[in-house]
Amino acid sequence: MAITDQPGFFLDFQRFGELKLQARTDRGHAAVAVAQQFEGLFLQQMLAAMRAAATVDQGQHSSTLDFYREMHDKQLAQTIAGQGGLGVARLIAARMPGSTDSAVAQAASMAALPARVPAGAAPPLPVAAAVSASSPATAGGVAVPVGAAVSKTLATPPAGVAAAADATVSKTPPAGVVLHRVLNDDFAEVAQNAALNQRWQQPARFVADLLPEAQDAAARLGVSPELLIAQAALETGWGKHVMQFDDGRSSFNLFGIKAGADWQGGSLQRASLEFSDGALHSQVSRFRAYASPAHSLRDYVDFIQSSPRYGDALQTSDDSGYIRAIHAAGYATDPDYADKVIAILRGDLLRTSLAQTAPGDKNNA
Repeated sequence: MAITDQPGFFLDFQRFGELKLQARTDRGHAAVAVAQQFEGLFLQQMLAAMRAAATVDQGQHSSTLDFYREMHDKQLAQTIAGQGGLGVARLIAARMPGSTDSAVAQAASMAALPARVPAGAAPPLPVAAAVSASSPATAGGVAVPVGAAVSKTLATPPAGVAAAADATVSKTPPAGVVLHRVLNDDFAEVAQNAALNQRWQQPARFVADLLPEAQDAAARLGVSPELLIAQAALETGWGKHVMQFDDGRSSFNLFGIKAGADWQGGSLQRASLEFSDGALHSQVSRFRAYASPAHSLRDYVDFIQSSPRYGDALQTSDDSGYIRAIHAAGYATDPDYADKVIAILRGDLLRTSLAQTAPGDKNNA
């Protein structure tokens, strides 16, 4: 069976080897297969953006749920692209060197082909139903029909768009288009991110990973490392809710620091809950992103020390005074922020997690 006839599993590494081999013997159909892969990536980004725009974390979020939901969306995108998709593959294939008229025609006709259903199996759900039945996004506790948005997106394009597509197909593809192969390292990074997210499902491992760098950061601020871990635990739910990029990479933002106009590093945009005028509101903000937890802790220290409004906090001699001073200076909008950090600092969970942290735990856990 030709590669272009199979939706395929989105983590099927052998598929890329077969595609490379086919490119040597049948460049036209291989070009169509590559175009479908690109359409799959486009659909993944579309689904991820829809979920990010409609989801507000109300305490039921988990990195495990995000991981499996992302797997579902990637497979769904790959399946849609393999069955004709939005027609993006057709446009891409027409502009790629080596594609033939028959191959492009095949890509154009795939949207009209019925999905292949094994004998005795139930017919597949429509795309909209598959998405909404899997895991509807929520906003403010109200279900958001993600499937409806996908259904609208996959509707028949307007006449002007269809005419533009036909005109594009008829043009001769330009020369000089370079194709880049997908590296296995990309999939290794996905697995590594998933492993880290799974590791921080246990508070003791979160504490073990932060403690060495927290000791250095605390010494620079004149507070205890336990206080910084307690603050990071409040901001991230003990590491379970660290903000992530759409591809699963962690931002390692442990303290909820936003990215202002003067921030030169990486960043990501996420919805957050903020107190304003005595009420809780959802707002979209840009947050800083780091290469590691150590980078996040070092930047936190620099952020506090470089801001004049936290000068009083740096003059305090105890943990309680420090956290109340930065709260009073506007570090967080939650009116109970300082009390919550102190409660974690004095709580049994932190004490138990610290007791389980032994030398070498970071490497052996």
